[in-house]
Amino acid sequence: MKTYQLKPFTQTPRATVIERMPSLLRRLCVLEKLHTDSAQRAPICIGGDLEKAGACLAIQVGAESVAGTITLSRADVVVLVEDIIVRGWRVAVGVEACGFGWRFQAQLREAGAEVFTFATEALTGKRKTNQRDAAALARLVAGRVVHGDEKSGRIVREPSPEEQQRRFLTRHRAQLIGHRGRIEGQGRGLIYDHGIEAAPECWWGRKTWPRFAELLTRSGHAWLRDALEKMREHALYVHDQILALDDAIATLAPKPAAQQPHGLGDLTAAMLDGEVMDWHRFKNRKQAGSFVGCSPSEHSTGEGQVLGNIDRQGNRRIRSALLEAIWRMLRWNPQWRGFAKHGDILRDKRGSSVRKKKAAIACVRLLFIDLWRLNTGRTTLEAIGLKPKPAREDDSLAAIEAVAMAA
Repeated sequence: MKTYQLKPFTQTPRATVIERMPSLLRRLCVLEKLHTDSAQRAPICIGGDLEKAGACLAIQVGAESVAGTITLSRADVVVLVEDIIVRGWRVAVGVEACGFGWRFQAQLREAGAEVFTFATEALTGKRKTNQRDAAALARLVAGRVVHGDEKSGRIVREPSPEEQQRRFLTRHRAQLIGHRGRIEGQGRGLIYDHGIEAAPECWWGRKTWPRFAELLTRSGHAWLRDALEKMREHALYVHDQILALDDAIATLAPKPAAQQPHGLGDLTAAMLDGEVMDWHRFKNRKQAGSFVGCSPSEHSTGEGQVLGNIDRQGNRRIRSALLEAIWRMLRWNPQWRGFAKHGDILRDKRGSSVRKKKAAIACVRLLFIDLWRLNTGRTTLEAIGLKPKPAREDDSLAAIEAVAMAA
Protein backbone atom coordinates (compact mmCIF):
# COMPACT_ATOMS: atom_id res chain seq x y z
CA MET A 1 0.00 0.00 0.00
CA LYS A 2 1.31 3.42 -0.91
CA THR A 3 1.63 5.78 2.05
CA TYR A 4 2.09 9.53 2.21
CA GLN A 5 3.89 11.56 4.82
CA LEU A 6 2.58 14.97 5.82
CA LYS A 7 5.02 17.85 5.53
CA PRO A 8 5.77 19.86 8.68
CA PHE A 9 3.44 22.78 9.22
CA THR A 10 4.80 26.31 9.27
CA GLN A 11 3.38 29.18 11.24
CA THR A 12 1.08 31.36 9.12
CA PRO A 13 0.93 35.13 9.72
CA ARG A 14 -2.11 35.93 11.86
CA ALA A 15 -3.75 38.27 9.36
CA THR A 16 -3.80 35.65 6.62
CA VAL A 17 -5.11 32.58 8.48
CA ILE A 18 -8.80 33.20 7.81
CA GLU A 19 -7.98 34.44 4.30
CA ARG A 20 -6.80 30.91 3.44
CA MET A 21 -10.51 29.93 3.40
CA PRO A 22 -12.07 32.40 0.92
CA SER A 23 -15.35 30.47 0.63
CA LEU A 24 -15.86 30.61 4.41
CA LEU A 25 -14.86 34.27 4.53
CA ARG A 26 -17.37 35.20 1.80
CA ARG A 27 -20.09 33.23 3.57
CA LEU A 28 -19.40 34.97 6.88
CA CYS A 29 -19.46 38.42 5.22
CA VAL A 30 -22.88 37.72 3.64
CA LEU A 31 -24.39 36.44 6.90
CA GLU A 32 -22.92 39.33 8.91
CA LYS A 33 -24.76 41.77 6.62
CA LEU A 34 -28.03 39.85 6.99
CA HIS A 35 -27.72 39.49 10.79
CA THR A 36 -25.99 42.47 12.30
CA ASP A 37 -27.00 41.21 15.75
CA SER A 38 -24.58 38.45 16.67
CA ALA A 39 -27.22 36.78 18.86
CA GLN A 40 -29.25 35.96 15.72
CA ARG A 41 -26.38 34.18 13.99
CA ALA A 42 -26.15 30.41 13.87
CA PRO A 43 -23.12 28.87 15.63
CA ILE A 44 -20.11 27.84 13.61
CA CYS A 45 -19.35 24.13 14.02
CA ILE A 46 -15.80 22.96 13.46
CA GLY A 47 -14.66 19.35 13.30
CA GLY A 48 -10.95 18.73 13.74
CA ASP A 49 -9.17 15.51 12.85
CA LEU A 50 -5.91 15.81 14.79
CA GLU A 51 -2.57 14.75 13.37
CA LYS A 52 0.93 14.91 14.79
CA ALA A 53 1.73 18.32 13.33
CA GLY A 54 -1.71 19.89 13.07
CA ALA A 55 -5.38 19.29 12.33
CA CYS A 56 -7.62 18.87 9.32
CA LEU A 57 -10.65 21.15 9.84
CA ALA A 58 -14.14 20.94 8.41
CA ILE A 59 -16.21 24.08 9.04
CA GLN A 60 -19.95 24.50 8.69
CA VAL A 61 -22.26 27.34 9.63
CA GLY A 62 -25.25 26.18 11.64
CA ALA A 63 -27.08 23.27 10.02
CA GLU A 64 -25.74 24.03 6.54
CA SER A 65 -23.37 21.76 4.68
CA VAL A 66 -19.63 21.98 5.24
CA ALA A 67 -18.34 25.32 3.95
CA GLY A 68 -14.81 24.06 3.43
CA THR A 69 -11.93 21.98 4.72
CA ILE A 70 -8.38 23.03 5.44
CA THR A 71 -5.30 21.63 7.19
CA LEU A 72 -3.59 23.94 9.67
CA SER A 73 -1.14 23.76 12.50
CA ARG A 74 -2.53 23.81 16.03
CA ALA A 75 -1.39 27.39 16.57
CA ASP A 76 -3.12 28.49 13.35
CA VAL A 77 -6.33 26.71 14.41
CA VAL A 78 -6.37 28.73 17.65
CA VAL A 79 -5.79 31.93 15.69
CA LEU A 80 -8.62 31.05 13.28
CA VAL A 81 -11.02 30.41 16.16
CA GLU A 82 -10.05 33.69 17.83
CA ASP A 83 -10.62 35.65 14.60
CA ILE A 84 -14.06 34.14 14.05
CA ILE A 85 -15.08 34.86 17.66
CA VAL A 86 -13.87 38.47 17.36
CA ARG A 87 -16.24 38.87 14.41
CA GLY A 88 -19.13 38.05 16.76
CA TRP A 89 -19.72 34.35 16.07
CA ARG A 90 -20.26 31.52 18.49
CA VAL A 91 -17.74 28.75 17.78
CA ALA A 92 -17.98 25.09 18.82
CA VAL A 93 -15.14 22.66 18.07
CA GLY A 94 -15.23 18.86 18.15
CA VAL A 95 -12.14 16.64 18.22
CA GLU A 96 -11.51 12.97 18.87
CA ALA A 97 -9.77 11.68 21.97
CA CYS A 98 -6.34 10.59 20.77
CA GLY A 99 -2.76 10.30 21.90
CA PHE A 100 -1.93 14.01 21.68
CA GLY A 101 -2.97 15.02 25.18
CA TRP A 102 -5.48 17.65 26.24
CA ARG A 103 -3.54 20.90 25.91
CA PHE A 104 -5.02 21.74 22.50
CA GLN A 105 -8.56 21.58 23.87
CA ALA A 106 -7.55 23.89 26.72
CA GLN A 107 -6.08 26.40 24.25
CA LEU A 108 -9.33 26.43 22.26
CA ARG A 109 -11.34 27.07 25.42
CA GLU A 110 -8.98 29.90 26.36
CA ALA A 111 -9.68 31.38 22.92
CA GLY A 112 -13.42 31.38 23.74
CA ALA A 113 -14.69 28.29 21.90
CA GLU A 114 -16.86 25.47 23.16
CA VAL A 115 -14.96 22.21 22.88
CA PHE A 116 -16.29 18.64 22.70
CA THR A 117 -13.94 15.66 22.91
CA PHE A 118 -15.59 12.61 21.34
CA ALA A 119 -14.67 8.98 21.91
CA THR A 120 -12.66 7.44 19.09
CA GLU A 121 -14.83 5.31 16.82
CA ALA A 122 -15.43 4.60 13.14
CA LEU A 123 -17.12 7.70 11.74
CA THR A 124 -17.08 7.27 7.97
CA GLY A 125 -17.30 3.55 7.22
CA LYS A 126 -14.70 1.85 5.03
CA ARG A 127 -13.60 5.01 3.23
CA LYS A 128 -11.57 6.92 5.77
CA THR A 129 -9.83 10.21 5.06
CA ASN A 130 -8.98 13.17 7.24
CA GLN A 131 -11.54 15.32 5.43
CA ARG A 132 -14.33 12.77 5.91
CA ASP A 133 -13.54 12.33 9.61
CA ALA A 134 -13.42 16.09 10.15
CA ALA A 135 -16.78 16.54 8.41
CA ALA A 136 -18.31 13.78 10.53
CA LEU A 137 -17.04 15.50 13.69
CA ALA A 138 -18.50 18.80 12.51
CA ARG A 139 -21.90 17.12 12.10
CA LEU A 140 -21.67 15.70 15.62
CA VAL A 141 -20.95 19.19 16.95
CA ALA A 142 -23.89 20.60 14.99
CA GLY A 143 -26.13 17.92 16.44
CA ARG A 144 -25.30 19.16 19.92
CA VAL A 145 -25.13 22.96 19.57
CA VAL A 146 -27.65 23.47 16.74
CA HIS A 147 -30.21 20.71 17.24
CA GLY A 148 -29.74 20.23 20.98
CA ASP A 149 -29.16 16.50 20.70
CA GLU A 150 -27.20 15.55 23.84
CA LYS A 151 -26.71 12.01 22.52
CA SER A 152 -24.87 13.15 19.40
CA GLY A 153 -21.51 11.39 19.76
CA ARG A 154 -19.99 9.98 22.93
CA ILE A 155 -18.32 12.68 25.01
CA VAL A 156 -15.08 11.85 26.82
CA ARG A 157 -14.33 13.43 30.18
CA GLU A 158 -11.05 15.33 29.95
CA PRO A 159 -8.74 14.80 32.93
CA SER A 160 -7.04 17.65 34.73
CA PRO A 161 -3.21 17.69 34.91
CA GLU A 162 -3.43 16.55 38.54
CA GLU A 163 -5.66 13.62 37.57
CA GLN A 164 -3.28 12.67 34.77
CA GLN A 165 -0.38 12.60 37.20
CA ARG A 166 -2.33 10.57 39.76
CA ARG A 167 -3.30 7.80 37.35
CA PHE A 168 0.17 7.72 35.76
CA LEU A 169 1.51 5.54 38.59
CA THR A 170 -0.92 2.67 38.04
CA ARG A 171 -0.71 2.90 34.25
CA HIS A 172 3.09 2.96 34.34
CA ARG A 173 3.06 -0.05 36.68
CA ALA A 174 0.94 -2.00 34.19
CA GLN A 175 3.37 -1.08 31.41
CA LEU A 176 6.34 -2.28 33.47
CA ILE A 177 4.60 -5.56 34.25
CA GLY A 178 4.06 -6.09 30.53
CA HIS A 179 7.70 -5.25 29.84
CA ARG A 180 8.86 -7.71 32.51
CA GLY A 181 6.61 -10.39 31.00
CA ARG A 182 8.14 -9.85 27.57
CA ILE A 183 11.65 -10.26 28.97
CA GLU A 184 10.59 -13.43 30.76
CA GLY A 185 8.98 -14.75 27.57
CA GLN A 186 12.13 -14.08 25.54
CA GLY A 187 14.20 -16.02 28.03
CA ARG A 188 11.76 -18.92 28.10
CA GLY A 189 11.81 -19.05 24.31
CA LEU A 190 15.61 -19.24 24.37
CA ILE A 191 15.41 -22.07 26.92
CA TYR A 192 12.98 -24.03 24.73
CA ASP A 193 15.16 -23.37 21.69
CA HIS A 194 17.99 -25.27 23.38
CA GLY A 195 15.84 -28.30 24.05
CA ILE A 196 15.10 -27.66 27.74
CA GLU A 197 11.36 -28.13 28.11
CA ALA A 198 11.19 -27.96 31.91
CA ALA A 199 11.60 -24.18 32.11
CA PRO A 200 10.56 -23.04 35.61
CA GLU A 201 7.99 -20.31 36.13
CA CYS A 202 9.61 -16.96 36.87
CA TRP A 203 13.01 -18.38 35.94
CA TRP A 204 14.66 -15.02 36.69
CA GLY A 205 13.44 -14.83 40.31
CA ARG A 206 15.89 -14.39 43.16
CA LYS A 207 14.98 -17.78 44.64
CA THR A 208 14.51 -19.71 41.40
CA TRP A 209 17.52 -18.52 39.42
CA PRO A 210 20.38 -19.96 41.60
CA ARG A 211 18.95 -23.50 41.37
CA PHE A 212 18.18 -23.15 37.65
CA ALA A 213 21.63 -21.70 36.89
CA GLU A 214 23.27 -24.60 38.70
CA LEU A 215 21.17 -27.03 36.65
CA LEU A 216 22.28 -25.34 33.42
CA THR A 217 25.92 -25.54 34.48
CA ARG A 218 25.74 -29.24 35.32
CA SER A 219 24.01 -30.04 32.01
CA GLY A 220 26.69 -28.26 29.95
CA HIS A 221 24.69 -25.15 29.00
CA ALA A 222 27.13 -22.52 30.24
CA TRP A 223 26.51 -20.29 27.22
CA LEU A 224 22.76 -20.37 27.80
CA ARG A 225 23.28 -19.53 31.48
CA ASP A 226 25.37 -16.46 30.59
CA ALA A 227 22.81 -15.29 28.01
CA LEU A 228 19.96 -15.66 30.50
CA GLU A 229 21.97 -13.87 33.16
CA LYS A 230 21.95 -10.70 31.04
CA MET A 231 18.20 -10.97 30.52
CA ARG A 232 17.75 -11.57 34.23
CA GLU A 233 19.48 -8.29 35.05
CA HIS A 234 16.92 -6.40 32.97
CA ALA A 235 14.01 -8.33 34.50
CA LEU A 236 15.22 -7.64 38.06
CA TYR A 237 15.70 -3.96 37.29
CA VAL A 238 12.14 -3.68 36.02
CA HIS A 239 10.87 -5.77 38.94
CA ASP A 240 12.48 -3.42 41.46
CA GLN A 241 10.77 -0.47 39.75
CA ILE A 242 7.44 -2.26 40.06
CA LEU A 243 7.99 -2.82 43.79
CA ALA A 244 8.84 0.87 44.26
CA LEU A 245 5.65 1.84 42.44
CA ASP A 246 3.66 -0.54 44.66
CA ASP A 247 4.76 1.41 47.73
CA ALA A 248 3.94 4.74 46.09
CA ILE A 249 0.50 3.58 44.93
CA ALA A 250 -0.35 2.10 48.34
CA THR A 251 -0.19 5.60 49.83
CA LEU A 252 -2.92 6.69 47.39
CA ALA A 253 -5.37 3.98 48.49
CA PRO A 254 -8.73 5.37 49.64
CA LYS A 255 -9.04 6.05 53.35
CA PRO A 256 -10.51 5.01 55.69
CA ALA A 257 -10.00 1.29 55.13
CA ALA A 258 -13.47 0.62 56.59
CA GLN A 259 -14.99 1.78 53.28
CA GLN A 260 -12.85 -0.65 51.30
CA PRO A 261 -14.14 -4.23 50.94
CA HIS A 262 -11.82 -7.01 52.03
CA GLY A 263 -10.13 -8.56 48.99
CA LEU A 264 -10.20 -5.49 46.73
CA GLY A 265 -6.62 -4.48 47.58
CA ASP A 266 -4.86 -1.14 47.94
CA LEU A 267 -3.39 -1.22 44.44
CA THR A 268 -6.75 -1.94 42.83
CA ALA A 269 -8.51 0.69 44.93
CA ALA A 270 -5.93 3.34 44.01
CA MET A 271 -6.12 2.38 40.33
CA LEU A 272 -9.93 2.66 40.38
CA ASP A 273 -9.81 6.13 41.90
CA GLY A 274 -7.26 7.26 39.33
CA GLU A 275 -9.15 5.88 36.33
CA VAL A 276 -12.64 6.98 37.42
CA MET A 277 -11.33 10.41 38.54
CA ASP A 278 -14.74 11.46 39.88
CA TRP A 279 -17.25 8.88 41.14
CA HIS A 280 -20.04 11.48 41.00
CA ARG A 281 -19.75 11.68 37.21
CA PHE A 282 -22.26 8.80 36.90
CA LYS A 283 -25.90 9.74 37.42
CA ASN A 284 -27.27 6.20 37.67
CA ARG A 285 -26.21 2.55 37.79
CA LYS A 286 -26.60 2.12 34.03
CA GLN A 287 -23.96 4.75 33.34
CA ALA A 288 -21.63 3.16 35.88
CA GLY A 289 -22.13 -0.31 34.37
CA SER A 290 -21.51 0.96 30.85
CA PHE A 291 -18.28 2.69 31.88
CA VAL A 292 -16.66 -0.62 32.81
CA GLY A 293 -17.57 -2.14 29.42
CA CYS A 294 -19.33 -5.27 30.67
CA SER A 295 -22.74 -4.66 29.10
CA PRO A 296 -23.82 -7.21 26.46
CA SER A 297 -23.85 -6.25 22.80
CA GLU A 298 -27.26 -6.43 21.19
CA HIS A 299 -28.72 -6.94 17.74
CA SER A 300 -32.50 -6.92 18.10
CA THR A 301 -35.40 -6.09 15.82
CA GLY A 302 -39.12 -6.37 16.26
CA GLU A 303 -39.99 -8.91 18.94
CA GLY A 304 -36.66 -10.73 18.62
CA GLN A 305 -33.83 -9.93 20.98
CA VAL A 306 -30.30 -11.21 20.41
CA LEU A 307 -27.64 -10.54 23.04
CA GLY A 308 -23.99 -11.20 22.27
CA ASN A 309 -20.61 -10.82 23.92
CA ILE A 310 -19.80 -7.84 26.10
CA ASP A 311 -19.38 -4.67 24.06
CA ARG A 312 -16.03 -3.71 25.70
CA GLN A 313 -17.03 -0.06 25.24
CA GLY A 314 -15.43 0.96 28.49
CA ASN A 315 -12.27 1.21 30.53
CA ARG A 316 -10.31 -2.01 29.95
CA ARG A 317 -7.93 -1.31 32.84
CA ILE A 318 -10.78 -1.28 35.34
CA ARG A 319 -12.32 -4.35 33.75
CA SER A 320 -9.09 -6.35 34.02
CA ALA A 321 -8.34 -5.24 37.59
CA LEU A 322 -11.83 -6.04 38.86
CA LEU A 323 -11.76 -9.43 37.13
CA GLU A 324 -8.74 -10.33 39.27
CA ALA A 325 -10.37 -8.82 42.36
CA ILE A 326 -13.43 -11.02 41.92
CA TRP A 327 -11.42 -14.16 42.62
CA ARG A 328 -9.84 -12.61 45.71
CA MET A 329 -13.20 -11.48 47.04
CA LEU A 330 -14.65 -14.93 46.41
CA ARG A 331 -12.35 -16.05 49.24
CA TRP A 332 -12.58 -13.08 51.59
CA ASN A 333 -16.16 -11.91 50.94
CA PRO A 334 -18.12 -15.03 49.91
CA GLN A 335 -21.36 -13.60 51.34
CA TRP A 336 -21.45 -10.71 48.83
CA ARG A 337 -24.73 -10.46 46.94
CA GLY A 338 -22.96 -10.98 43.61
CA PHE A 339 -21.72 -14.37 44.74
CA ALA A 340 -25.21 -15.22 45.95
CA LYS A 341 -26.22 -15.12 42.27
CA HIS A 342 -23.13 -16.48 40.53
CA GLY A 343 -20.97 -17.96 43.30
CA ASP A 344 -21.98 -21.58 42.66
CA ILE A 345 -20.78 -21.34 39.05
CA LEU A 346 -17.46 -19.79 40.07
CA ARG A 347 -16.83 -22.41 42.78
CA ASP A 348 -17.65 -25.39 40.57
CA LYS A 349 -14.27 -27.00 39.85
CA ARG A 350 -15.75 -29.18 37.13
CA GLY A 351 -17.85 -26.45 35.56
CA SER A 352 -17.50 -25.05 32.08
CA SER A 353 -14.84 -22.37 31.70
CA VAL A 354 -17.16 -20.40 29.42
CA ARG A 355 -19.86 -20.28 32.09
CA LYS A 356 -17.29 -19.20 34.66
CA LYS A 357 -16.09 -16.36 32.43
CA LYS A 358 -19.64 -15.13 31.91
CA ALA A 359 -20.36 -15.33 35.64
CA ALA A 360 -17.13 -13.49 36.48
CA ILE A 361 -17.93 -10.70 33.99
CA ALA A 362 -21.43 -10.35 35.49
CA CYS A 363 -19.81 -10.05 38.93
CA VAL A 364 -17.38 -7.41 37.64
CA ARG A 365 -20.23 -5.20 36.44
CA LEU A 366 -22.14 -5.64 39.69
CA LEU A 367 -19.03 -4.98 41.80
CA PHE A 368 -18.25 -1.74 39.97
CA ILE A 369 -21.81 -0.55 40.49
CA ASP A 370 -21.56 -1.38 44.20
CA LEU A 371 -18.24 0.47 44.45
CA TRP A 372 -19.86 3.48 42.75
CA ARG A 373 -22.67 3.37 45.30
CA LEU A 374 -20.15 3.13 48.14
CA ASN A 375 -17.98 6.01 46.93
CA THR A 376 -20.98 8.29 46.42
CA GLY A 377 -22.57 7.52 49.79
CA ARG A 378 -25.60 5.69 48.38
CA THR A 379 -25.02 2.55 50.45
CA THR A 380 -22.76 0.91 53.03
CA LEU A 381 -20.64 -2.23 53.06
CA GLU A 382 -23.02 -3.97 55.43
CA ALA A 383 -26.04 -3.22 53.23
CA ILE A 384 -24.56 -5.06 50.25
CA GLY A 385 -23.07 -7.91 52.25
CA LEU A 386 -19.38 -6.96 52.22
CA LYS A 387 -16.86 -7.18 55.04
CA PRO A 388 -14.49 -4.22 55.41
CA LYS A 389 -10.76 -4.47 54.93
CA PRO A 390 -9.07 -5.36 58.25
CA ALA A 391 -7.46 -2.34 59.83
CA ARG A 392 -3.68 -2.42 59.92
CA GLU A 393 -1.62 -1.38 62.92
CA ASP A 394 -0.60 1.92 61.35
CA ASP A 395 -4.25 2.63 60.53
CA SER A 396 -5.14 2.10 64.21
CA LEU A 397 -2.38 4.45 65.33
CA ALA A 398 -3.55 7.08 62.86
CA ALA A 399 -7.11 6.79 64.20
CA ILE A 400 -5.88 7.16 67.80
CA GLU A 401 -3.84 10.25 66.87
CA ALA A 402 -6.87 11.75 65.08
CA VAL A 403 -9.03 11.28 68.19
CA ALA A 404 -6.32 12.78 70.41
CA MET A 405 -5.99 15.81 68.13
CA ALA A 406 -9.77 16.30 68.12
CA ALA A 407 -9.85 16.17 71.93
